[in-house]
Amino acid sequence: METKYKRKISHYLVNKSLQLHLLGQSLIYMTVIVIVTVGIILSPLIHDMIFVKDLERQYQAAQTLLALAKLLIPAVMILIVLFMAHMILVTHRICGPLVNFTHTFNKLAEGDLTRGVKLRSRDYLKNECDRINQMINAISGIVTCLIADHNKLMVTLQDLKGQVGDLDTREKFEATLEMIRKDAEYVSATLSRFTVENSRPES
Repeated sequence: METKYKRKISHYLVNKSLQLHLLGQSLIYMTVIVIVTVGIILSPLIHDMIFVKDLERQYQAAQTLLALAKLLIPAVMILIVLFMAHMILVTHRICGPLVNFTHTFNKLAEGDLTRGVKLRSRDYLKNECDRINQMINAISGIVTCLIADHNKLMVTLQDLKGQVGDLDTREKFEATLEMIRKDAEYVSATLSRFTVENSRPES
């Protein structure tokens, strides 16, 4: 039973370093808020216990403070547990898509344009997911055109190789070269749709 519980928790911690960092920061922030809020609520009683010289009033303030403490401590503990559970769920719905994005980016770096980003119904970052998928589809379309133009160019070159013996006139030779030039222009036009940083030799 304990192993099953640990397995479920691990499923929610898909990016432990980021999720625990966010959880820690949020927990510190919430602790400060709770301390300030409780301090403001209990400040009149603390004032009576410390600064008021009437022993009866000090005693009543102390009794009231102890009674409130018995109620506040469990309430604060329950609040912290609920807050941590909520933060784990929220960070899971953020970090889950981020892990998915990372896997997709790794595939893109390898040249695989077949993987898109798929999120669950309650995950966050859906707009970012749609934009990434649109980007992948656009790049895939450009690469498809580039492959088609390249294949066409290779077919033309292969035909030229087989017809070299039949190109007995300058006009026929120039016409075939013009076909190759146009095919090369198609490839160049497709490549021009990409913007890349010019490689510079190191100084």
